[in-house]
Amino acid sequence: MRGMAVPEEIRTRLSRWCAARVSHSEREQRQISYTIQGREVTILDRRTPTYPELGAAWSSTAIAQLRLDDPTPGMWSLYSPAGSGWRHKTEGADPIALLDLVSA
Repeated sequence: MRGMAVPEEIRTRLSRWCAARVSHSEREQRQISYTIQGREVTILDRRTPTYPELGAAWSSTAIAQLRLDDPTPGMWSLYSPAGSGWRHKTEGADPIALLDLVSA
């Protein structure tokens, strides 16, 4: 897995995890989504604009980050936001199980 981007199977599971975090009735105003940059997956809480007349862009707040570890193939680390950076929380082989530790 060294140097490999996030596998497609994990992307599919991430999409399901994100969709399950927000009820159908809330989805027009709130979404949980993710972005991938290399071997890092950032989980975002996205919300509609408070004042749509000032702009239609949704706001995004990072709520967690997963990193596919380089030294240990197949292991993931979970991070939480901490000021202007990230704080390590835990690690494990199943990134979705790690995300279940996140309140979204």
